[in-house]
Amino acid sequence: MTFEKYYEVFKAYSDVYSEEYKKRVEDLEPLLLKFMSERGRVLDLACGAGGFSFLLEDMGFHVVGLDSSETMLRRARKFAEEKRSKVEFIKGDARELPFEDSSFDYVLFIDSLVHFEPSDLNSVFREVARVLKPGGRFILQFTDLRELLPLLMGGQVVGPEYWVSRVMPDREEKTVVIEFQSEKDSFKVRFNIWGRVAVELLAKLYFKMIHSEKMGEHTYFQVYAPKK
Repeated sequence: MTFEKYYEVFKAYSDVYSEEYKKRVEDLEPLLLKFMSERGRVLDLACGAGGFSFLLEDMGFHVVGLDSSETMLRRARKFAEEKRSKVEFIKGDARELPFEDSSFDYVLFIDSLVHFEPSDLNSVFREVARVLKPGGRFILQFTDLRELLPLLMGGQVVGPEYWVSRVMPDREEKTVVIEFQSEKDSFKVRFNIWGRVAVELLAKLYFKMIHSEKMGEHTYFQVYAPKK
């Protein structure tokens, strides 16, 4: 029940040339431009295939992309070679970032909360606050899976090939196993369930909120500054 199959199937997360991935980038670009008006050094945390790293590089930022998945990093480096990009993609643990204190003007964390349990996400937020410069910005975008869960449990087609066939939350609804089905095969992925309130309470330990808005029916965009 790993995410590798999930990312392989859904091009919105694995193929920067796909229409689905381009749509994700285009939707977020105006907000990034608004809240990243001054150029600087950016950490694209859990960068995946690197689409947002390339966008920020094109906007004039110096970008470092970090991910724990060697598979996704291989994709990102391949795309970087094709684009003649200078983004540095490195393997690392978001809970123990391999950077010195106050190393970045911005940290970008896009659509990755589902990978982290509460104690792990606490470590991630603490590390983000550590590597941000005073006055830096933490840019967070996420789907409120707690809001979305009832719709998923009611059955919802999620793509042209695969659909949600079963949704199996644990008793306390802290995690959910979702089974995706196609005409050919099926696979399961375990997601950590995060809601907006829980995210904001955890973030409050290390940051002060600068901005929050709803991007879609269940998706949020937030900007934080470190408490230092």
